[in-house]
Amino acid sequence: MTKYNRQQPNCKDRTAGKAKTNARLLLCVLLACALVLPSCSNLIAAPSPVQVRTGPPSEIGLTDSWLLKWQDSAHPTTLPNTQLLRRQPAAGIEVVKPARGADAQAWLEELLALPEVEYVHPNGKVELLTATSDESAPDDPELAKQSYLKLIGASDAWKVAHDQTELTVAIVDTGVDLQHSDLKANLVAGTNLVKPGADPQDDNGHGTNVAGVLAAVGNNGQGVAGLLWNANIMPVKALDADGYGDEERLGEGILYAIEHGAKIVLLSVGLYRHSPYMRDIAEYAESSGVLLVAATGNDGLKHGDKAAVKYPAGYPSVLAVGGAKPSGEPEPRANPGPEVDVIAPWDVYTTKLGGGYKTQEGTSMAAPQAAAAAALVWAKYPNLKPYQVRALLRQTAEDVGQDGWDEAAGYGLLQVGEALTASYRPDAYEPNETKAQARMLPMYTKLSAQLNTGKEKDWFKFKVPYDGTVTLLFQGLTSPGQPMPPVNLIRHDADGGTAAVNVKTGSRKVQWKLSAGTYHVELQLDDSSSTHVLPYLLTSDFSIAPDPYESNDDNIEAFTLPPQSQTITGNFHQSGDRDWFAITFEQGGTLDAKLETDTVRIDPAFAIGRAGGRMVEFDEYGDGQTEQTDDSTSITVTPGKYFIRVHNAAASDASPVAGTYTLTLALQTVYEDPNEPNDRAYEATSVRVDTDYVGVIDGSDDEDWYQLRLQQESIVSISLDDIPSGRTMTMRGYDRTQQELFTVQSQSGKDRLTTNRRLKAGTYYIRATANSAFTHQHYHFSVKVQPLVAGFVDIDQHWAREAIVSLAGAGIVSGYGEYRFEPGRSITRAEAVAVLVKAFRIESAGSQPGAFKDVQSGHWAYSAVMRAVSAGWVKGYPDGTFAPDDPVTRAEMAAMFGAALRLQGSTPLLRPFSDVSVEHWAAPMLLTLKQAGWISGYRDNDFKPGQSASRAEFATLVYRAL
Repeated sequence: MTKYNRQQPNCKDRTAGKAKTNARLLLCVLLACALVLPSCSNLIAAPSPVQVRTGPPSEIGLTDSWLLKWQDSAHPTTLPNTQLLRRQPAAGIEVVKPARGADAQAWLEELLALPEVEYVHPNGKVELLTATSDESAPDDPELAKQSYLKLIGASDAWKVAHDQTELTVAIVDTGVDLQHSDLKANLVAGTNLVKPGADPQDDNGHGTNVAGVLAAVGNNGQGVAGLLWNANIMPVKALDADGYGDEERLGEGILYAIEHGAKIVLLSVGLYRHSPYMRDIAEYAESSGVLLVAATGNDGLKHGDKAAVKYPAGYPSVLAVGGAKPSGEPEPRANPGPEVDVIAPWDVYTTKLGGGYKTQEGTSMAAPQAAAAAALVWAKYPNLKPYQVRALLRQTAEDVGQDGWDEAAGYGLLQVGEALTASYRPDAYEPNETKAQARMLPMYTKLSAQLNTGKEKDWFKFKVPYDGTVTLLFQGLTSPGQPMPPVNLIRHDADGGTAAVNVKTGSRKVQWKLSAGTYHVELQLDDSSSTHVLPYLLTSDFSIAPDPYESNDDNIEAFTLPPQSQTITGNFHQSGDRDWFAITFEQGGTLDAKLETDTVRIDPAFAIGRAGGRMVEFDEYGDGQTEQTDDSTSITVTPGKYFIRVHNAAASDASPVAGTYTLTLALQTVYEDPNEPNDRAYEATSVRVDTDYVGVIDGSDDEDWYQLRLQQESIVSISLDDIPSGRTMTMRGYDRTQQELFTVQSQSGKDRLTTNRRLKAGTYYIRATANSAFTHQHYHFSVKVQPLVAGFVDIDQHWAREAIVSLAGAGIVSGYGEYRFEPGRSITRAEAVAVLVKAFRIESAGSQPGAFKDVQSGHWAYSAVMRAVSAGWVKGYPDGTFAPDDPVTRAEMAAMFGAALRLQGSTPLLRPFSDVSVEHWAAPMLLTLKQAGWISGYRDNDFKPGQSASRAEFATLVYRAL
C-alpha cells in the first residue's frame, strides 16, 4: 500500500470566541490538551476548549451550498434556478446552490415545497475545537508513560493479537503527520478533501495525536506503541489547519473511507447539532458493514446537567466513547448521556505533529482506543458484523459506574483483553425473563439480543425524558429466504396499563405517544411452543411532543400572552421550529427577558419587537448558554402589540431537540398618575368618599395633594395601600388655613398606611409623599367617612336614632370604643340598671343591701345596682350573685321598666301575647304595660319573652317614659 513521505509544518493552536459573523456550524475535535506547568511539571491542567457556533438563521446567504436528498434518489427531478455542484450517489445526496441571480430565500422555499424532496439541509461550516498545549512537555519516547494501556488490559490483549493488517481504519480528522517516524509505517493512501490532490498531511496536530493512540508502530524500539502495533491507517483530511470544515466534507470523508475499503472510521470530532444528513451517512456506513467510532465530548463539567453526547457519537449505529479517569471511574469532564456505549482513558501519551510525543487528554484520545479494540476483535473474529463488534465491546467492558449501564460510563470501562478472550454472546442481557430482571434500553441506541424459543421472554425498561413519542425499531435477523416468526412487543406502563403490537415482518417500527416516566417492554415469540431461535436488533428513538403554545410558528399564529411578568416553558419539536408570542401592552414600561435551556443541544436565541417594527435579536452566546437582556438592552415598551420569537440558533433549520427552553419575562410597567397636576394645595384632587384614587411619585420633589370636604363632624379613615417594596410613604393633614393637624408614616416592609381622625365639618387637605420616586406601580389612596351622630358612627340611619340621641344628650346612655353605640348588641343587667337609675333619678339607695358576690364596690355599676335593688326594681339570684354581664331578656326588660314606673302587674285571664302563657312569671307586668301602651309585640302578636333585649330596644322604651 502507498506510504506517505511528505513533511509538513507544525500545527497552529487556535483560540476563538463565538463566530457570530457567519453561518458556520461547530464541529469540535473532542480534545482537551494538557498544559504542563513549567514550574510544576507533575501537574497537568486542561485549558478551556475553543467555542465556535452557528450564526443567526437570518444569514441564509452565508451558507455556500445545501445538501438535498430525494425521496427516490434513482429518479431525481430537474430543479429550476438550481446549480448542481456534485453528487454523493452512495448517500443519495446532491450538493446544490441557487443559480446566479436567484433569490436564495424564495429558492429554498420552492425546494422545500417539492414532494419529491426528502430534505434540504444547509451545508453548515464546521470548526475544529482544540485547545492549546504546552510544547515543553517531555518528548522522551517511553512506553512506561502510556499507563492508560494497563487500565484497558492492553497487555492481555497483546498476548492474543496486536496487529490488524487485514482491514483499514480511517481517521477522518485534520490529517496525519505523514513523516512521523512512529506512524508512517502504518499509514496507507488517504485523501485531502480540503485541498484536493494534495497529501492528507496534518497541519493542525489533532489527527496526529489520535493516530498515535490508535496505531503508533509497536515493538520498533522507539517512541510509544499504539494499541495496534501494525495496521493500515487511512488519513482522511476533512478539516483545515484552523480546524474548520463542513458537514458535506465530513460526510464525504466517511463515504471516501467506505468506498476505499475502510472497515472502521474513527471520528474524534463532534458537534451538538443533530443533522439528518449525517444520520443518513451513519446508517449507510452500518449497512455497508463499516463501524463508526466517535467521541462523546469534553463539556461534562462545563455544562453540568445540560451536557449531552455530541454527534455523530449520538447516532444509534455509532460506537460512542466517553472518558475515564486514571482510576478507571468515569471522567466528569466527559459528556454523559443515554448514547454512551463504553468509556476509555482520558489521559494518554501519544505522537505529536512534527515528530516526538506529548501528553494529551480528552474523549478524542479515548475514541481511538475503542477503534483499535474493534480492529483487534475483527482480527480474531473476522466474520462479526458491526453491531456484533459493538455488542462484544459492551458486554466485555468493566462495570465501573453505577450498577449496570449508566449515562456516565455506558456499559463500562473498555477491556481489550476481555474482548479478545471472551466469547461473543448473542444476548448479553440475559437473564431478563421477568419484569424484575428487565435490562435498561437507553434512548437513541441500538442493541442486539436473541429470543431462544417461544417460551423465553426478554424484558427491557426505558426512560422517557419528556412527554413525546418513543419509536422502537424491531429487526428480526433470519437467514436469507427464511420467514421471521411473529413477535409480540408488549409495553407495560407504571399504572398497570399495557399496549401490544404483533410484529410479523422482518422490520417494524412501533411508535407510542407517552408521558415522561419509566416504562417496560416485553418481547416474546407469538407462538409460545415455537422452537425458533430469533436474533434481533432493537433501536430506540424519541421525539418530544409539541409544547402547549403550538401552533405558533409565525407571527400570524403567535400565542397571546398577558401583559405581565411570567415564565414560559417550550421546546423545539420540529425542524426549524420558531415559537412566536404576542403581548399587547396597555401601559408603557420596560421588559426584560431571559432565555435558558436544559440541554447544550439548544443554542437559545430570541428577538423582541413592536408589531410592524424591527425585531431586536439576542444571540450573543453559544450552545446551552443563557441569553438575556441587561440594563443597557432592556426593551422599552409603549402601549401596543409586541412580538417575541424564540428559536434554536444552532442552525438556520435546526433539527428537533429533546429538551426544553424557559423564557422568563419581567415587566416593569411605567405607570402614569391620572391626578396630575396635584403638586400643590390649590391643585389638590377633590376626593369622594369610598372612591379609590391611584398615583405615583415620579420624582424626588413630587407630592400629591388631596382635598376633603366634610358636611358634619365625622370619623375619617384615610388609607394609602400598595406602597411599593423598599419605599416608605408619609401623609400629612391640614385644615383649610394650612395648619398641620397630623403626620403619619408607613413602617418599613409594610405596604399599607392608615390613620383615623375625628374631624369637624369643614375643608381638609392631605399631602402624600415618598422617600424615593417610583413609577413601576400605583399606590392607592382612599377615604372613608362615618358621620358622628350624638358622638356615635353607627346610629345615623338606625330606627332608634331619635331615642339614642336624646338619651345620649341627657347623659343617660353611652357607647363603646371607636365611637360606636352598637344598638343591636344585647344590653346587660348592669347596663340596664345603670340606664334606669340615671333616667329615673334614684339619688340614694336607702337602706343598703349586702353586696353581691360578683358586684363589689369596685365594680363600675356597683352604685346603680345597689340603688335599683334597694328600690325593688331588680333582685339578685339565690346563690348571692347578680350576674351583671348576663344579657337581659325582653321579659326581664319589661319587669325592670314596670318596676321603675312603680306599676303593678295585673293577673291576666288570657294570654297577653301569643307566646306568653297566663302562667308566665312576667305575664302580669306584660299585660299592664301592653294595656298602658308602653309595649307591643311583633306582627304575629308574639313578644319573644326569652329573647335578649337590644340596647336600642331598651333605650327606646326608656325614651318613651321620659
